[in-house]
Amino acid sequence: MESLKITLVSDWYFPKLGGVAVHMHDLAFHLRALGHEVAIITNDRETSKEAELKEAGIDLIRVPGRVLGGVGINVGAFARGARELIPYIREYDVVHGHHAFTPLSLKAVSAGRQIGKATLITTHSINYENSKAIRAVARLTFPYFKYHLHNPHRIIAVSRAAKEFIKRFTSVPAEVIPNGINVDFFDVPLSREEAKERLGLGENVVLYVGRIEPRKGVGTLISAMKHVDGTLLIVGKGSRLSFLRERARLLGVAEKVRFLGTVEYSKLPLFYRASDVFVLPSLSEAFGIVLLEAMASGTPVIGTTVGGIPEIVDGCGLLVPPGDARKLAEAVNLVLNNQNVEKRLARLGKRRAEAVYDWRVVVRKITALYYQVLDEVAENG
Repeated sequence: MESLKITLVSDWYFPKLGGVAVHMHDLAFHLRALGHEVAIITNDRETSKEAELKEAGIDLIRVPGRVLGGVGINVGAFARGARELIPYIREYDVVHGHHAFTPLSLKAVSAGRQIGKATLITTHSINYENSKAIRAVARLTFPYFKYHLHNPHRIIAVSRAAKEFIKRFTSVPAEVIPNGINVDFFDVPLSREEAKERLGLGENVVLYVGRIEPRKGVGTLISAMKHVDGTLLIVGKGSRLSFLRERARLLGVAEKVRFLGTVEYSKLPLFYRASDVFVLPSLSEAFGIVLLEAMASGTPVIGTTVGGIPEIVDGCGLLVPPGDARKLAEAVNLVLNNQNVEKRLARLGKRRAEAVYDWRVVVRKITALYYQVLDEVAENG
């Protein structure tokens, strides 16, 4: 098929950390590997990815406007009309916004629709976003979102839960295409014992990777450690870090819990490989890309029965109710104390990551949708 000119647009590209930024970045590189011309359009600030993008031949286009603090949205784009984004997207065949409730993606897609481009939005949420600021804005601007979310030709939802949520706002056809994972990157050629030795870890290692925010449920995991004989590694940072340190101390498990802060991305596969079980104890989660990283590393996973997590785990890991420390401890102990369970879940998870979530599989589903939408645009003039 012919090569396309594609732009991926979002407020939430780096330096804002999170699943949206990682997804956009990886998608750009895999589209480029298929021979397409690709640009990322985002806010006017340093991303730390400039050299990497330039080397790959991916353009980085910045839209001016004041960025609202840690929320990371472009206030100028929120206030201005969509037509002001036409000069940024005019030369592309496909305009693909990321995150359905941030202004750059919404306005770029609306601008693209106005000038006859193929337009899509990927929704990464099962609520507005677990940010008080965005929730407040969302409640006030429900009509704003409804208006702009009727402009894409297609919506991609990263999970069935995300698809159900977006139906509240639009009748645009939505298709579930999950997040992707660079499976090879997480395939560390070491045994678990060798990986532990490199990191100086002992037996029974439990791992959490992600932001330290209320919706992630890390407090439940710390509480569960009262009933687990092992060490919990917490990788990440966020607003609840100090609170959780104190919680671990008050619960008498401080010696079992190690807060590692931010770990360089290139070193994460070694941490996954060295861990006996990975836990995502979220209270709310549209997808949970860290589960894929653990599965690709051959590490058994435990998640909660919320959002898109059950779709990912799907018989390849264990599920527990959110906020239930006792049930979570039982699940962790089941994996730690039963080698047959550990090996079976590790094998099933890795197989599922390779078959369903490898970016080489996911990117072809996305590009097939691009061509489908382009054909529809051409037919409708």
